[in-house]
Amino acid sequence: MINSEEKKKGKYSRNPIIAFLGTVFFPGFGQIYNGQLKKGVLFLSIILILPFIYGFTRLPTFFYGLVIMLIIDISFKIYIVYDATATARKIKNYTPKCYNTWYFNLLFISIIGVIIWFYEYDKALGVQSFQIPTSTNEPTIKVGDRLIADLKAFNNTSPNYGDFVIFQEEDNSLNYSMYRVVGLPGDKIKFENNFLIINNNKCHITHIKDTLSDGYAVNEYEEELPNGLKHRIYTFTQAHPNNPQKRISQADIPANHYFLLGDNRDNALDSRHIGPVNNDKIKGKIVFGFWGNTKDRININYNN
Repeated sequence: MINSEEKKKGKYSRNPIIAFLGTVFFPGFGQIYNGQLKKGVLFLSIILILPFIYGFTRLPTFFYGLVIMLIIDISFKIYIVYDATATARKIKNYTPKCYNTWYFNLLFISIIGVIIWFYEYDKALGVQSFQIPTSTNEPTIKVGDRLIADLKAFNNTSPNYGDFVIFQEEDNSLNYSMYRVVGLPGDKIKFENNFLIINNNKCHITHIKDTLSDGYAVNEYEEELPNGLKHRIYTFTQAHPNNPQKRISQADIPANHYFLLGDNRDNALDSRHIGPVNNDKIKGKIVFGFWGNTKDRININYNN
């Protein structure tokens, strides 16, 4: 409460709760509330600039870089909340600034809120995270996996055999699909019992074991692509009831297109159904998994 003597002198205290909540939801506002306009603007600017620094250094494109980034981010945000709250507690005789009015406070909150709302954090970082809802890429990628896609992976290079790419099936769609590249522009693709033949050369396969996927009996194989990359695939012992039977058995890949397959060969609506995917629709490459439903799904590298 402000007593009459304080009102006469124009001296006020600052409310630590307002400083705390204001900074939690609107970074920098707590400092402005405390009369530290320049510090508030500086802290907000740092929060907005840091993702560009992370993106430039490529920190989020590998697991431990992501961990470092999160530690820096969380530590800095905790610091600015602490700074605002601690400063508010110390201020006992505060002379309000010209901007310490309810309408200026509302203006600052609105400006900070709009900036944060429209700020494209993923684009600044150059990565995007995904949580996997389906088993179309088992056994490599499992339901519940949380993955990081590098949105700049193909800025200076082209997709290669074995890359897990994210793509938009429809222009301007916010939904992405992801499958493995098995065919490059100019390749001739054929299938023999779900096994790949690329440019008349059958990919080497090795049976690993019999197992289950979504409760269905499957065979697990190791498949080797033309560039030597080896990966695991599933094939169902019987036709999967949810997978359309109509699919192409061979294809010539046009220029600027890629043939994409799910590792779960009988349970994926991939290029056998939608056709080769135009390079313009490929938006990035899955580089690692950082979390999942079990502890063995932490820090999985998809670059090798």
